[in-house]
Amino acid sequence: MAKLSGLKFPGGCQTLPEGFWSAVDVWVTKPHVVNKRVCGVKETGGENVDREALRFLLDDPELSRDVFSFLTGPAPPAQGHHQPWSATIRTIIPKVNCYGTSVQKEVVLRDRDRQRVTFLPFEEDAAGHACLRRANIYQIQTLELRALSPDAWFSDGVAYPKLTWLSTDLLPKLVRWASECKSGEFRSTLSLLPVEKYSLTYQQLKEKYKNLVKVWPEVTDPEKFVYEDVAIATYLLVLWAEERAEKRLAARQSFVDLGCGNGLLVHILTNEGHPGKGIDIRKRKIWDMYGPQTVLEEKAITPSESFLFPGTDWLIGNHSDELTPWIPVIAARRVISRHNLTQLLKCHLISSIRDNIMHM
Repeated sequence: MAKLSGLKFPGGCQTLPEGFWSAVDVWVTKPHVVNKRVCGVKETGGENVDREALRFLLDDPELSRDVFSFLTGPAPPAQGHHQPWSATIRTIIPKVNCYGTSVQKEVVLRDRDRQRVTFLPFEEDAAGHACLRRANIYQIQTLELRALSPDAWFSDGVAYPKLTWLSTDLLPKLVRWASECKSGEFRSTLSLLPVEKYSLTYQQLKEKYKNLVKVWPEVTDPEKFVYEDVAIATYLLVLWAEERAEKRLAARQSFVDLGCGNGLLVHILTNEGHPGKGIDIRKRKIWDMYGPQTVLEEKAITPSESFLFPGTDWLIGNHSDELTPWIPVIAARRVISRHNLTQLLKCHLISSIRDNIMHM
């Protein structure tokens, strides 16, 4: 076992040990925050395991000795005796599938007595057979980085980052997160979606629309805008598909993109079967490349009765700029207008029934 690097907390830090575990949870559940080649993870399990359970998992006496030595040394438990490890399994979902049919997973062992977390990576093939990657077992302990076999470490930059990256990029962020110890008050946006479905859809759309980078007529960076809008479109398409399944809707959601800019998001959503349009105060060169099926209008938008877009399911503000603070206002007025219309219909209906009764 080799200690590779270590950092110290700022003087007077009052957030330990809670801060350490808060930082670990970010790395375990949201690795895409720091590793941009990862789309996210799917975490399962959540149970306590003892030596016998781990010995069964490792299935190799010599390997078991090495791993147990790595797990338990050199620091003794803070309480004098060791409690079972808290174990979860996280499945790593890359932005671009570079593993074929195999799946990259990690057993994450939290040892609260010793204030450390250990990652046991393994690869699972299509038949469900798992193979432990001994060379890539590593550990973080408030806040030191250790590896079981650093000389044999394998790196692809995705599921298996470089040791130098873990030392120079991840550890400093863990120190900052642990020092701040800010619990998330809001759910992350990706937590609202099945991450596997998002990743697969993103890869499909990226392949489908990648040629736009080569013919981009605007002065803006094509890679940034194309792939950014592909990611936003992916999110909306998956979110809408989940909404249709949950509410048992047959029709696809309609939309209006207020301040649509280059119109690419409108183009993608329209191509993928959602009725809608984009509006912007200025036409862009690329609009003419999309074809007549992509509806884009050049006009100013004011938060008035003329721009409530009745019958539209979603209002989007992708490049809305100064219009951004008005979009919630327009949305609220839509709700108020719809409510008033409903109340008006109810009044008419009740009056009609009452008149019929009076004339009986």
